[in-house]
Amino acid sequence: MSKNTLDTSSASGDQDTIHNTITVAQADGARSEHALRKIGLLANREFKSRITQRSYKITLIIISLAILIGTCIPTIIAFFAKGSGSAQTNLTLVNNAGSIANLDNTALNQYFTRSLNGTSSSSSHFTVHIASAGDINRLKAQVKSGNVDILLVVDRDATRNLHVTYYTQSASSSSTTPPQVQGVVNQLSILDKSSQLGLSAAQTQSLFTPPAFTIVSTQAASTKNDIAQRLTGYIIGIAGMLLLFTAIIQYGTGVATGVAEEKGTRIMEILVNAASPFQLMTSKILGIGAAGLLQMFVQVIVGILGMLIQNPLSKLLGVSALSISLTLNATTIMVLVLLLVYFILGFLLYAAIYAAVGALLQRVDEVQSATSPITMLLMVGYIASFIGGSLLLANPQAPTWFSVMSLIPFFTPTMMMVRVGAGAAPTWEIGLSIILLAATTLLCIWIAGRIYRFGILMYGQKPKLGQIIKIVRQ
Repeated sequence: MSKNTLDTSSASGDQDTIHNTITVAQADGARSEHALRKIGLLANREFKSRITQRSYKITLIIISLAILIGTCIPTIIAFFAKGSGSAQTNLTLVNNAGSIANLDNTALNQYFTRSLNGTSSSSSHFTVHIASAGDINRLKAQVKSGNVDILLVVDRDATRNLHVTYYTQSASSSSTTPPQVQGVVNQLSILDKSSQLGLSAAQTQSLFTPPAFTIVSTQAASTKNDIAQRLTGYIIGIAGMLLLFTAIIQYGTGVATGVAEEKGTRIMEILVNAASPFQLMTSKILGIGAAGLLQMFVQVIVGILGMLIQNPLSKLLGVSALSISLTLNATTIMVLVLLLVYFILGFLLYAAIYAAVGALLQRVDEVQSATSPITMLLMVGYIASFIGGSLLLANPQAPTWFSVMSLIPFFTPTMMMVRVGAGAAPTWEIGLSIILLAATTLLCIWIAGRIYRFGILMYGQKPKLGQIIKIVRQ
């Protein structure tokens, strides 16, 4: 009987233990759910306060328009280049040499027209006219007045060789027209000499038929594109790097300013009664970060739309794409996706540091000077991105120092964007950079949480470096 009683009480104790364990677990779960709800509410407040600001909307519109126009720049350049080259050059030929290469004046006109304009009938840049020798003085006057662009007078010297005089009003030595006309005249002179030697046109042409010429590279086939494609990727990478740089500074400074403002107006003391310091820091970072991510996402979508309309726009304007064409391909898609990834991780990394610095300040006007070292840290990666990127244009293999620096988490968001855009980042290095950046971000958030908890309620004194290190280590 005693044994049964003991067993019963023991069983009852076990049930109480299980019940207490379940109750504690439920309480912990409720607290966790409550904490997440607090973070969500505070983050939503920060997010709405940011996106409803007029400056946020104006900045979003201006940058989006700049991105859309930027993607259309190559097509616009091609359109104006086509327009500037559409004016025809008027060439008048005076033949004082008689029959040239067995060609009469009509055949000579056709020869110059075909040789100068090529085989395409849609790109006739030269109009050729034949004039008589009695019109030379009048034609010279027209050249001087600009009514005739080029006057060619063909004579024969004492050795029966052709002598051509080129009259033009233009004094520019950089024009490509004189060498182009001279090349046609040289070919005509060869045909003329060949006809004097009794060679037919087919025999003359066979003399200048080039031999078969095959290039064999002893190196492995390169997986990189040519310089024009690397330049296109470089431009996209630089644009993404600039967006990341400005966004991280803008929204990171916003985090520090918001914390310092709440602390300076004593609102922080009220907020601490409603949520823990870590919840306050997390909600501010997430809320402001979500506003920045929304802006970045819209800009990426605008960039994709701008790239998608390039081919239809080129056909509409009747232009052919330049060698630098901002169109959507595998490289640009990877750059745009990584732009969002590096922004999220890069912002969380720097926002945690900005939040910790903001919590140690006493007034809002101290934010700019206090955050200068953080900005300088970003500037190092910013400047290195331009230097390393310019080297990648000449050589797709990234310099060693550039590869190493791009894997340092504080420089990764800016420098890896340029490497990926230029096609100089292997897949394993991209993955490694993301892992290192994510790990460093978590570490910085943990350290910033400790500093934030110490700094938000500290008034009237500036903490020393030793105190901060001691707080982190505790």
